[in-house]
Amino acid sequence: MIEGEKIYLQLLSEEDLPQILTWNLDKELNHYVDNALPATLEECQAWYRTMKSDRYSQSFGIFLHADSSLIGEIELINITWRNRHGELRVRIGEKSYWNQGLGTESIRLFLGYIFHQLKLERIYLRVYSSNKRAIHCYLKSGFKFEGKLTKSVHMPEDSDSILLMRILRAEFLQKEKQWRKEYDINVG
Repeated sequence: MIEGEKIYLQLLSEEDLPQILTWNLDKELNHYVDNALPATLEECQAWYRTMKSDRYSQSFGIFLHADSSLIGEIELINITWRNRHGELRVRIGEKSYWNQGLGTESIRLFLGYIFHQLKLERIYLRVYSSNKRAIHCYLKSGFKFEGKLTKSVHMPEDSDSILLMRILRAEFLQKEKQWRKEYDINVG
C-alpha cells in the first residue's frame, strides 16, 4: 500500500473488477482511451489474470482514505527493466472526484514508488491534445512535453494530436523536494 494525504494506492484485486467494468463501459470516461477495454466481467477477469502474471506492468487502485472506496486506477505498463523505462496511465473513474487534485496526488505517489522502489529512470505517457484536464494534472506532477504524434486512426474528433510527455528520475527527485517544502508550509 502506498499512503497519501487523501488517497492510498493498493494493488488491484478481483473484487475491484466490477467497478472497473462500470468505468470501462462509460463513454465519457473512455473518450480519451485509445485501446479496447474489457467490456464484460469475464473479459475483465481475463485481463486481471494476464496483468497479475505480467512482469512488465503493475496496476493499482486509487482508494479514498475516508471510506476506502475505489475511485480510480493507475498503471505502469510497457516496463523495460533493462533500460528502466515505463509508461504511465491513470484514470479517475468516479467523476464526482474530478478536479479535486486526486489525480495529481495519485501520480505523485505512484512516481515516488516507481523512482524510489522500482528504481526506474524514465516514465513517459501519451495524452490526446484535447484532454486539458489530464495535461494540467501531468504538468503539475512534473511531466514535460517531449513530442507529438499526428493522424492516429482512433483519435477523438476534438484532438489533432497525441502529446508525448515524460519525467526523469532526477527531475522527480528535485520536484519531490519542492513539494515537501510546500506541504510543510501548508501544514505548519
